[in-house]
Amino acid sequence: MKKIIPALTALLGSSVLSTTLAADVAPDLKVGETMYNELCINCHAEGIQNAPRLGVKNDWLHRLPVGLDTLYQAVIDGPNHMYSKAGSAVESEAQIRSMIAYMMDSVTDEDTKALINSATEEEKARYLRLNNGYKVYDMVCFECHNTGDAGAPRLGSPEEWAGRKDMGVEKLTESVINGKGHMYTRALTANYSAADFQSVVEYMLSTLEKQPGQQK
Repeated sequence: MKKIIPALTALLGSSVLSTTLAADVAPDLKVGETMYNELCINCHAEGIQNAPRLGVKNDWLHRLPVGLDTLYQAVIDGPNHMYSKAGSAVESEAQIRSMIAYMMDSVTDEDTKALINSATEEEKARYLRLNNGYKVYDMVCFECHNTGDAGAPRLGSPEEWAGRKDMGVEKLTESVINGKGHMYTRALTANYSAADFQSVVEYMLSTLEKQPGQQK
C-alpha cells in the first residue's frame, strides 16, 4: 500500500526519501539513521526504560530472531513506555522499517546475523503478546506487583510464583478477570480485553525465565 505524506520534506528535509508505505521496499539505512537521530536517540542511546541500545548486542539477542516485520509491528503497537510510532504520526512504514533496520544493523556481525528472523511464527506471535502484556502491566498492574502490596506476587520473583505458575496461563487469567484476594475484578479496569489480561499473565510469567541479553 502507498501513502504520500507532504509534510515529510518540510519536517525532515529532502534527504528523507520514503514517502511510500510498502513492506516490500528494501530498508534504507541512511534514512534509518536520520529517523533514529530524529526520534529514537534519547531513549535508545542510553537504554532508558529498557530500550535496546544502539550497537549493544546483548540488548538485541532476543529481538533479532523475531525479525524486522515483528519488530515493526511492535513499534506500531507501542511497546511499554514507547508510544506508538515513537509518539509521531508523520513517519511512513518504509521510514520506520528503515529505522529498525538501521538499529539491527548496528549489532549485526558474523556472530549475530544467523539469529535474524530465525524465530518460529509462534515465537514471533508470543513476542508481540509479551510486548502488549508489558505495556498493559505498566498501566494497570505495576503498583501492586512491583512492590508485593497485599500479597501480590512480585514481578520476576520465582519463589513468590511457586504454586501459581503451575496453574497455567488460562487459570491465572481467569483469576485476574474474576478477581482474587485483594485484587479486584479485571484489576479494577474495564479498558482491557480478556486477551489483554492473558498477555499480562504471559508477560509476568516470562519474567521468571532467563532471556538472553535481556536487561530486565
